[in-house]
Amino acid sequence: MIIYNQIFSNFILGKIISIKLQDIKTMIVDNIKLDEENLEFNNALDIIKHTKRTVYLTGKAGTGKTTFLKYLKTTTHKNMVIVAPTGVAAINAGGQTIHSFFQIKPSLFVPDDKRLRKSANMGDTDQSTIFDHFKYSEEKQKIIDALEILVIDEVSMVRCDLLDVIDKLLRVFRKKEVVPFGGVQVILIGDTFQLPPILKDEEKEILMPHYESEFFFSSKVIQKTQPVYIELKKIYRQKDQRFVNLLNKIRNSNLTHDQVKSLNTKYDPNFDFEKHKNCIMLCTHNEKVREINNEKLSRLMASTQNFEADLDGEFPERNFPTEKNLELKINAQVMFIKNDKDKKYHNGKIGKIVRIEDEKIIVEDEFKKQIEVEQQVWKNIKYKWNDEKDEIESEDLGSFTQYPLKLAWAITVHKSQGLTFDKIIADLGKAFAAGQVYVALSRCTSFEGLILASPIPHNAIKTDKRVVEFSKTETSKAAISKEINEGKANFYYKKARQAAKRKDVKGVYDNFMNALEYRNDMKTEKFKKQFLFWAKQWTSPKPNQEKKNLKEEQEERKVVAKKKINKKENHNKPISPKPQQIKKIKKTNEKTYKRWTIKEEQQLKDLFHLGHTIKEITKIMGRDKDAIISRLHKIELKK
Repeated sequence: MIIYNQIFSNFILGKIISIKLQDIKTMIVDNIKLDEENLEFNNALDIIKHTKRTVYLTGKAGTGKTTFLKYLKTTTHKNMVIVAPTGVAAINAGGQTIHSFFQIKPSLFVPDDKRLRKSANMGDTDQSTIFDHFKYSEEKQKIIDALEILVIDEVSMVRCDLLDVIDKLLRVFRKKEVVPFGGVQVILIGDTFQLPPILKDEEKEILMPHYESEFFFSSKVIQKTQPVYIELKKIYRQKDQRFVNLLNKIRNSNLTHDQVKSLNTKYDPNFDFEKHKNCIMLCTHNEKVREINNEKLSRLMASTQNFEADLDGEFPERNFPTEKNLELKINAQVMFIKNDKDKKYHNGKIGKIVRIEDEKIIVEDEFKKQIEVEQQVWKNIKYKWNDEKDEIESEDLGSFTQYPLKLAWAITVHKSQGLTFDKIIADLGKAFAAGQVYVALSRCTSFEGLILASPIPHNAIKTDKRVVEFSKTETSKAAISKEINEGKANFYYKKARQAAKRKDVKGVYDNFMNALEYRNDMKTEKFKKQFLFWAKQWTSPKPNQEKKNLKEEQEERKVVAKKKINKKENHNKPISPKPQQIKKIKKTNEKTYKRWTIKEEQQLKDLFHLGHTIKEITKIMGRDKDAIISRLHKIELKK
């Protein structure tokens, strides 16, 4: 069982000893040594660690988006869930599909969809609400309540309306409707210049009157809450800068006529697989791929040998990473579809089967090195809540055990996404989708390893103009630096206040000095108030105060627990007190049942940050204890 709420470093006396930047240098994830000089990579980690901002992490092909997710998963100490739009993408990312985790039935949703409303209008024949269409178990509700980070991988393929549904569900079921995604930090990983969401013509007719595009960035939540847009710049796949420049031109669809002509010099009308070993063809359509692979396999004289996958538990057929019944022959060209922990092969490596004996498959690579292939295991997981540890865990629902191989004379462009090949032959004359040519050619590590099976017409090199416009919203380095500094400053000032409450002088000093590195609040009125408050607390010790505070805290928890039970039973229908009760309460707290003003909310925030107890705040503000606690929940100062 994999626990995602784990931290790379250790817990000492309840404090997190965080990963230092220099530790990245020696960290290896999925056989890849991380690059400490990758500024964007490290900035993204800092934003996630020190702020609650929504982040869109993108990058050209081969910049390490998958590696970033694996590193985040390995090192985060926050309750995190990973979802993806397709089953295969979810299996590869080690998470669940979006539809599975949130229990969303495949459908289109429009803004103000009746299935997402909290209450129905009087006289409406359909009285159903969001609580009828989405019913979560007690365990799933605990996961949603405790969720801190939601990672959506391959977000380029996520439709705009689906992201709005996720936003609505998190707001409603976390009971935090005024903040995007119900206060969950959302990390969007993908590249909109690659494969777009799949949408039928009739589906476009329904959605397009409500959205500017089908892409996730046209969702209402992203339009209102601009994410921190970080692009990974350093390309690890290609080393030839001329080829990198050409791919960038293709990515942005701004090739000149002469550059297209130069690209088409790679067209070889007499291409022969026999002359080009370990070369894979990338096609735009599934039918062509099946035809090529079956025809090449049938030509081989050796007898066919079948390898049946071992299925255990739940593992849907649509999520199979390779064939359940793998048909192979000696001399068949195959591709590895998983990284080997011992570095014998990597995902996308091409080779030829040279021997099959006693359930052993021996593959020879381009360097004549023979690799004995063992079966690998893929897991289908779901997230669960661990009451004892008070954290989110993943539970294995089932597994798929098979040799990590696929016939590989040909593969679709769609299924090649994320893979790296040394040699490819690209059949892109019939490219139909924006980004298809870029995805195909960027799989190759060099211009020398590229062959074209058909000329690429200029009009096949397409980039969606809406994607180009969105790319212009990339967050500047200065703004990212400011976000990080603000987040770190808030983190250390908070730690200093916590230390002050414990009367931990060293803790106050250390955290205060750390905070000053990122922001100096010493001349602000807020800092002055906090300083005077804690100075008074320290110089006027109250022996029994801790016991009182503990008792008050227990009472507060009881009140909150009781309110949660009432809310659950009544589906957010408030219970109105009787007139005589209101009169009695108003005598004690004159502002009870009056609307909160902006000035009062600010006063409440200041008192809370200064460390006043609920009882003290109640007296100062002239409001009832329940009202104070409720307001603190609403403005997210108290969990």
